[in-house]
Amino acid sequence: MLALVLGGSAYALLQRPWEEKPAEVVVERLETGPVTQVLAVNGRIAARNSVTVRSAVSAKALTVAVEVGDSVTQGQILAQLDAAVAEAQVKQAEAALQAQLVSQRQAEAVSARADALGENATRSTREDAALALAGAINQTTRLQGALDEANRQLEQYSIESPIAGVVLSRGVDQGQLVDAQTELFVVADTSDLVVETDVDELYSSRISTGLPALLRPVGHTIAQPGTVVFAAPTVDAATGGRATKIAFDEPLALPVGLTVNANIIVNEVADAISVPRAALVTEGATSHVMVIENGLVAARTVEFSDWPAERVIVTSGLAEGDVVILDPQSVSPGIKAVAAKER
Repeated sequence: MLALVLGGSAYALLQRPWEEKPAEVVVERLETGPVTQVLAVNGRIAARNSVTVRSAVSAKALTVAVEVGDSVTQGQILAQLDAAVAEAQVKQAEAALQAQLVSQRQAEAVSARADALGENATRSTREDAALALAGAINQTTRLQGALDEANRQLEQYSIESPIAGVVLSRGVDQGQLVDAQTELFVVADTSDLVVETDVDELYSSRISTGLPALLRPVGHTIAQPGTVVFAAPTVDAATGGRATKIAFDEPLALPVGLTVNANIIVNEVADAISVPRAALVTEGATSHVMVIENGLVAARTVEFSDWPAERVIVTSGLAEGDVVILDPQSVSPGIKAVAAKER
């Protein structure tokens, strides 16, 4: 019995059950260091220069000269439309012009004879001859313009590639009737590719041309360096996104439409204090973290640069060496706490 009493006394002295036991918490002792703010978005490969080819006239496609995937040069014929009516109009314009040229030469001859007669011809005769010649020249100019316009119309029946590139799509077959609304071809310069993406309006003001990025196409294990080359001046009201284009610093041969994981490096701070987002407690307009001060838990109001990442940069309220509790919901201010584990 005496041994039992002595054992109990020793336990009481060692364990001190009447005293409050400090809570064991996981903490992080803060250190300054480099922090990078990265915006992760998904985009797709697109050609920087891509043109949709349509017809300016309505006609039947007689021939289609290219297939999807074909390389074409600028000015190459992609399709030929039925130009029978336009050709007939050219011939009519040519015939009218030739007839008028004959009339002009006759007027020139009459005017030349009148001028040669000099005072032997009446003044009215000379004036009439000059007026007839001027009218003939004007008529010739008008008919030459009509012929030029007929030829321009005829050229529109030959569908040419506006740029050098690759045919990405073909929307016309031989014998099909096309008009100005028909999307005949899409031709793109695949030697100059970009990643097209939308940045959520919440972070859109932080995006600007010139920002570096890391681009990892689906199926690739190594990210490639890139640069933001375009940020739309407006946010799409329907989607809430700001259209952004990122170019590869070194050209890559990739299929248009391929998904790309892009990390846009928005900010790099060489010497900053950061905490895990889970350590923050936000109540209304203020935020705080729980720290251990002199063995007790204390709430510390902080300001931070909000960003969609696991860690955030603290701009005020914390200093190097502070011990931050990583699970702030498990404690309350004023209780005793010790670090069970320190990261």
